[in-house]
Amino acid sequence: MKLPSMIKGWFNPQLEPETVFAKYCATGKAQYLKMLVQQFNHPLYHYLVTQSDVATAQDALQQTWLKVIENRHKQASHKQVKSWLFTIARNTLIDELRRQRRWQTIELDTEHLVTNSLEHVLAESDQLQLFNDTLAQLPFYQREAFVFQQEGFSVAEICQLTQANFETVKSRLRYARNTFKTVFGEQ
Repeated sequence: MKLPSMIKGWFNPQLEPETVFAKYCATGKAQYLKMLVQQFNHPLYHYLVTQSDVATAQDALQQTWLKVIENRHKQASHKQVKSWLFTIARNTLIDELRRQRRWQTIELDTEHLVTNSLEHVLAESDQLQLFNDTLAQLPFYQREAFVFQQEGFSVAEICQLTQANFETVKSRLRYARNTFKTVFGEQ
Protein backbone atom coordinates (compact mmCIF):
# COMPACT_ATOMS: atom_id res chain seq x y z
CA MET A 1 0.00 0.00 0.00
CA LYS A 2 1.36 3.39 -0.95
CA LEU A 3 1.24 6.21 1.54
CA PRO A 4 0.05 9.60 0.35
CA SER A 5 2.95 11.99 -0.08
CA MET A 6 1.73 14.22 2.74
CA ILE A 7 1.80 11.29 5.18
CA LYS A 8 5.22 10.18 3.90
CA GLY A 9 6.48 13.60 4.86
CA TRP A 10 5.43 12.95 8.46
CA PHE A 11 7.72 9.92 8.57
CA ASN A 12 10.57 11.48 6.61
CA PRO A 13 10.45 15.18 7.36
CA GLN A 14 12.59 17.28 5.04
CA LEU A 15 14.09 20.24 6.79
CA GLU A 16 14.42 23.44 4.83
CA PRO A 17 18.05 24.19 3.92
CA GLU A 18 17.91 27.40 5.95
CA THR A 19 16.83 25.44 9.03
CA VAL A 20 19.57 22.85 8.51
CA PHE A 21 22.14 25.60 8.01
CA ALA A 22 20.99 27.45 11.14
CA LYS A 23 21.30 24.22 13.15
CA TYR A 24 24.75 23.60 11.69
CA CYS A 25 25.87 27.14 12.56
CA ALA A 26 24.52 26.83 16.08
CA THR A 27 25.88 23.39 16.87
CA GLY A 28 28.67 22.65 14.38
CA LYS A 29 27.39 19.09 14.21
CA ALA A 30 28.57 17.12 11.20
CA GLN A 31 25.11 15.60 10.65
CA TYR A 32 23.76 19.02 9.59
CA LEU A 33 26.72 19.71 7.31
CA LYS A 34 26.20 16.25 5.80
CA MET A 35 22.57 17.13 5.06
CA LEU A 36 23.66 20.32 3.28
CA VAL A 37 26.30 18.44 1.30
CA GLN A 38 23.76 15.80 0.28
CA GLN A 39 21.36 18.46 -0.97
CA PHE A 40 23.77 20.86 -2.67
CA ASN A 41 26.97 19.00 -3.57
CA HIS A 42 25.74 17.76 -6.95
CA PRO A 43 24.22 21.08 -8.14
CA LEU A 44 27.34 22.98 -7.02
CA TYR A 45 29.60 20.49 -8.80
CA HIS A 46 27.46 20.69 -11.93
CA TYR A 47 27.79 24.47 -11.98
CA LEU A 48 31.55 24.34 -11.37
CA VAL A 49 32.26 21.68 -13.98
CA THR A 50 30.26 23.54 -16.64
CA GLN A 51 32.40 26.60 -15.94
CA SER A 52 35.77 24.80 -15.89
CA ASP A 53 37.19 21.28 -16.06
CA VAL A 54 36.77 18.27 -13.78
CA ALA A 55 39.94 18.80 -11.71
CA THR A 56 39.32 22.52 -11.20
CA ALA A 57 35.65 21.86 -10.37
CA GLN A 58 36.58 19.24 -7.78
CA ASP A 59 39.14 21.57 -6.18
CA ALA A 60 36.72 24.50 -6.13
CA LEU A 61 33.97 22.31 -4.67
CA GLN A 62 36.21 21.12 -1.87
CA GLN A 63 37.34 24.70 -1.17
CA THR A 64 33.69 25.80 -1.16
CA TRP A 65 32.77 23.32 1.58
CA LEU A 66 35.90 24.25 3.55
CA LYS A 67 34.82 27.89 3.40
CA VAL A 68 31.37 26.92 4.64
CA ILE A 69 32.98 25.13 7.59
CA GLU A 70 35.37 28.02 8.29
CA ASN A 71 32.68 30.71 8.03
CA ARG A 72 29.75 29.04 9.75
CA HIS A 73 29.87 31.51 12.66
CA LYS A 74 29.86 34.53 10.35
CA GLN A 75 26.89 33.47 8.25
CA ALA A 76 24.52 32.02 10.84
CA SER A 77 21.67 34.29 9.81
CA HIS A 78 21.91 33.75 6.05
CA LYS A 79 18.41 33.65 4.63
CA GLN A 80 19.01 31.91 1.30
CA VAL A 81 21.48 29.10 1.75
CA LYS A 82 21.40 27.99 -1.88
CA SER A 83 22.33 31.46 -3.14
CA TRP A 84 25.02 31.79 -0.49
CA LEU A 85 26.57 28.43 -1.43
CA PHE A 86 26.53 29.22 -5.15
CA THR A 87 28.10 32.62 -4.46
CA ILE A 88 30.92 30.98 -2.52
CA ALA A 89 31.40 28.40 -5.26
CA ARG A 90 31.41 31.06 -7.97
CA ASN A 91 33.92 33.29 -6.19
CA THR A 92 36.12 30.30 -5.37
CA LEU A 93 36.09 29.20 -9.00
CA ILE A 94 36.92 32.66 -10.32
CA ASP A 95 39.80 32.95 -7.83
CA GLU A 96 41.07 29.54 -8.90
CA LEU A 97 40.84 30.35 -12.61
CA ARG A 98 42.70 33.61 -12.00
CA ARG A 99 45.36 31.75 -10.02
CA GLN A 100 45.76 29.31 -12.91
CA ARG A 101 45.78 32.25 -15.33
CA ARG A 102 42.83 30.71 -17.14
CA TRP A 103 40.33 33.47 -16.39
CA GLN A 104 39.10 34.83 -19.67
CA THR A 105 35.97 35.77 -21.46
CA ILE A 106 36.05 34.64 -25.06
CA GLU A 107 33.53 35.08 -27.79
CA LEU A 108 31.76 32.04 -29.16
CA ASP A 109 32.36 30.95 -32.74
CA THR A 110 28.73 30.09 -33.55
CA GLU A 111 29.45 29.68 -37.24
CA HIS A 112 31.91 26.86 -36.46
CA LEU A 113 29.35 25.06 -34.27
CA VAL A 114 26.56 25.44 -36.85
CA THR A 115 28.81 24.10 -39.63
CA ASN A 116 29.80 21.10 -37.54
CA SER A 117 26.20 20.37 -36.53
CA LEU A 118 25.00 20.38 -40.12
CA GLU A 119 27.69 17.95 -41.32
CA HIS A 120 25.85 14.91 -40.04
CA VAL A 121 22.40 13.87 -38.96
CA LEU A 122 22.19 14.15 -35.22
CA ALA A 123 21.35 11.11 -33.16
CA GLU A 124 20.17 11.71 -29.60
CA SER A 125 23.66 11.16 -28.16
CA ASP A 126 25.09 13.49 -30.81
CA GLN A 127 22.57 16.14 -29.84
CA LEU A 128 23.57 15.85 -26.20
CA GLN A 129 27.23 16.11 -27.18
CA LEU A 130 26.48 19.12 -29.37
CA PHE A 131 24.54 20.71 -26.52
CA ASN A 132 27.44 20.13 -24.12
CA ASP A 133 29.96 21.44 -26.68
CA THR A 134 27.84 24.54 -27.28
CA LEU A 135 27.47 25.13 -23.55
CA ALA A 136 31.21 24.71 -23.03
CA GLN A 137 31.99 27.24 -25.76
CA LEU A 138 29.67 29.96 -24.49
CA PRO A 139 31.53 32.88 -22.95
CA PHE A 140 31.88 32.46 -19.18
CA TYR A 141 29.20 34.95 -18.16
CA GLN A 142 26.61 33.66 -20.65
CA ARG A 143 27.28 30.05 -19.65
CA GLU A 144 27.11 31.01 -15.99
CA ALA A 145 23.76 32.80 -16.32
CA PHE A 146 22.35 29.92 -18.37
CA VAL A 147 23.47 27.28 -15.84
CA PHE A 148 22.18 29.34 -12.90
CA GLN A 149 18.80 29.59 -14.63
CA GLN A 150 18.80 25.81 -15.17
CA GLU A 151 19.54 25.41 -11.44
CA GLY A 152 16.26 27.24 -10.73
CA PHE A 153 17.51 30.74 -9.98
CA SER A 154 15.38 33.65 -11.17
CA VAL A 155 16.89 36.54 -13.14
CA ALA A 156 16.84 38.65 -9.97
CA GLU A 157 18.65 35.94 -8.03
CA ILE A 158 21.23 35.58 -10.81
CA CYS A 159 21.78 39.34 -10.55
CA GLN A 160 22.54 38.94 -6.85
CA LEU A 161 24.83 35.95 -7.41
CA THR A 162 26.83 37.59 -10.18
CA GLN A 163 26.58 41.19 -8.96
CA ALA A 164 25.39 42.20 -12.43
CA ASN A 165 22.42 44.40 -13.22
CA PHE A 166 19.09 43.01 -14.40
CA GLU A 167 19.42 44.03 -18.06
CA THR A 168 22.94 42.57 -18.27
CA VAL A 169 21.76 39.20 -16.98
CA LYS A 170 18.77 39.22 -19.34
CA SER A 171 21.14 39.96 -22.25
CA ARG A 172 23.49 37.14 -21.25
CA LEU A 173 20.58 34.72 -21.12
CA ARG A 174 19.21 35.96 -24.45
CA TYR A 175 22.60 35.57 -26.17
CA ALA A 176 23.00 32.08 -24.73
CA ARG A 177 19.51 31.02 -25.86
CA ASN A 178 20.08 32.53 -29.32
CA THR A 179 23.31 30.57 -29.63
CA PHE A 180 21.48 27.33 -28.86
CA LYS A 181 18.71 28.25 -31.31
CA THR A 182 21.28 28.96 -34.02
CA VAL A 183 23.20 25.74 -33.41
CA PHE A 184 20.08 23.60 -33.30
CA GLY A 185 18.42 25.37 -36.21
CA GLU A 186 15.44 26.80 -34.32
CA GLN A 187 14.89 30.37 -35.51
